[in-house]
Amino acid sequence: MKASKWVLMALIVLASALALSGCMNTGNNAVEQPSASVMPSASMNPGGVANPSVPGGVTGGGPATPFNWVTNAPQVETAINQISEIADSRVVVTGTTALVGVKYTAAYKGETTERIREMVAGAVREADPTIQTVAVTSTEADVNEIFAMADQIRAGTAPDTLTDKINRIVRNPTSLK
Repeated sequence: MKASKWVLMALIVLASALALSGCMNTGNNAVEQPSASVMPSASMNPGGVANPSVPGGVTGGGPATPFNWVTNAPQVETAINQISEIADSRVVVTGTTALVGVKYTAAYKGETTERIREMVAGAVREADPTIQTVAVTSTEADVNEIFAMADQIRAGTAPDTLTDKINRIVRNPTSLK
């Protein structure tokens, strides 16, 4: 009889502890961030947190630094060129749409597949999460035009002046979106 009293008492204490711990959750799970005392530089965001893996920008600690496609597109293209089937690529961006022209390696005899498109889109969105549409094409005429537009942008042409050309290629039925 004495043992069952102790078991009953232990169960009551355990139930009470569980009930009280459930009441302690206030629903406010926000964690206060300490204020940064570091002055942001070109390689830091306004919160002062550097992220060297993000070309031209950093993440966390404040509003994100907009990704500069004019200066940082070559770094994204290098990431895309790491895909085994791709020999060379160019990216041009207008608004939240990225257009990627790819040239395949001589060993790859296939076409642009959904798998390749997803890998390319992943590389683009990793660099700039604000991109909503990624169109990928390997059609020779379109790729040549994309390469020419990328060269124009690198030479100083404003990307906004090429929006109509970019959108025309994005709407082509041969571009995977």
